[in-house]
Amino acid sequence: EIENGLAYYRYTFLAEVPKIYAALEAHARRRFAVPEFSPPPFLRLGSWIGGDRDGNPFVTAETLDYAVRAQAGVAFAHYLDQVHALGGELSLSTRLVEATPGLAALAAAAHDTNPHRRDEPYRQALIGIYARLSATARTLSGYVPARAPHGELPPYATPGEFRADLAVVRESLAANGAGPLAARRLLPLLRAVDVFGFHLAEIDLRQNSDVHAAVVGELLAAAGVTGDYEKLPEDDRVGLLVRELACPRLLFSPHLDYSPRLASELAILARAAEVHRRFGADALPNYVISKCQSVSDLLEVGVLLKEVGLLRGDAL
Repeated sequence: EIENGLAYYRYTFLAEVPKIYAALEAHARRRFAVPEFSPPPFLRLGSWIGGDRDGNPFVTAETLDYAVRAQAGVAFAHYLDQVHALGGELSLSTRLVEATPGLAALAAAAHDTNPHRRDEPYRQALIGIYARLSATARTLSGYVPARAPHGELPPYATPGEFRADLAVVRESLAANGAGPLAARRLLPLLRAVDVFGFHLAEIDLRQNSDVHAAVVGELLAAAGVTGDYEKLPEDDRVGLLVRELACPRLLFSPHLDYSPRLASELAILARAAEVHRRFGADALPNYVISKCQSVSDLLEVGVLLKEVGLLRGDAL
């Protein structure tokens, strides 16, 4: 199911979504006579595949991890192909076209020793960008491109860093009378990074409120807080959960035995916390509660998120 979903990104979304933005921008310029119009990435893509475990026992922490890494691999494959193609297209020589100081710095940072590219700063800069992006892909998703980089450079910390380097290339082209060269490939790549980041698509986590109640009840009982959580009236549940959220200590103990269901739920959430640290919150922004009917249904999820560091009581 994960692989089937990714096919749509490979063959459609990665190429076509930037075209939608380009068409919108062109229409706005014509309709409102504005020279520059670049809307924020309001159109984003998402999926529940790999994160929806309501009634699906096969969705585990390993499933979520596979989904996130596979999605990132598709995004990195597209970006690396586009950067490589740009390197082939932007072979501008300083004998004919100048480069901005920013581009010259990018070219120098690539440490490209090939004498045939000494006067091709755009190509040198893109070689460096490719090397950094390749290192990022390897670090975040384990994706290794078939086309190896020319050298080893440090990975990008965020998609914003990658985008900033691409923007330097675009700005240098524009400043030196070669702006139209960015239209075919560089501008769509910039927009793709805005929309897809390094995670490609948002993944929704989803679980049934009955499962949350049972898991929280087990945690509370094992910690000696209360042994009959699920029998409590709603007001008592809410009061207890609010106190737990405000308390800095955790309920889970590595020295106690828990049910397989509890272990699986906390493992998935712990993996979600790791995804947040590696890819940012945009990769897993939503938590859907099936059969949500009460305030305690919401607070139970808060308690579980607190257990893995995704929620802090003092942030409420």
